[in-house]
Amino acid sequence: MPCPDVQTRVTDEEALAILEPYFEATREHYLEAGLERCAEPRLGVDPTIHDTARHFAACQEDGKRILLAPELVELPEDTVLAIIAHEFGHAADFLYPGEFMLGLEDEPARRRAPSDMKGKHWHRWLKDWRARDADMVELVADAIAHGVLGVRYGYQGPCLIQSFGARATRPIGLR
Repeated sequence: MPCPDVQTRVTDEEALAILEPYFEATREHYLEAGLERCAEPRLGVDPTIHDTARHFAACQEDGKRILLAPELVELPEDTVLAIIAHEFGHAADFLYPGEFMLGLEDEPARRRAPSDMKGKHWHRWLKDWRARDADMVELVADAIAHGVLGVRYGYQGPCLIQSFGARATRPIGLR
């Protein structure tokens, strides 16, 4: 089923003003969870990331910048929060390389500190972390957000985007 296009009439500056409180509130949850490095990501609004109706947000692979499409302001509040929480999950994953592990499907991510492993094992673990496929990176971001917020969310609607209360897990291959 195709995803309906989402349009907005707000400027990038207006979108930033609307979305920034959601971004900061989500950051607070990550900081309260002991993820101090999550103070680093900066927020940007970028209309070019909305290249399809499915793309509303992105996180740089160093975890230091989260970009939101201005069209995000047109989505329901719980969806906005779920998307931003997911992007902060990416930021945490990138800012704490190799420290998060998946549990069972409905479980939040677990954290493993580098000091929990001997050097040789940690380097092998980190090499495997860097070799993850795109699906695994996305699943880990979801699981981190679940752990931080204490709320499991899923994917719903024709766009299959994050939303609290949805039960469907992220479909493999979803981009």
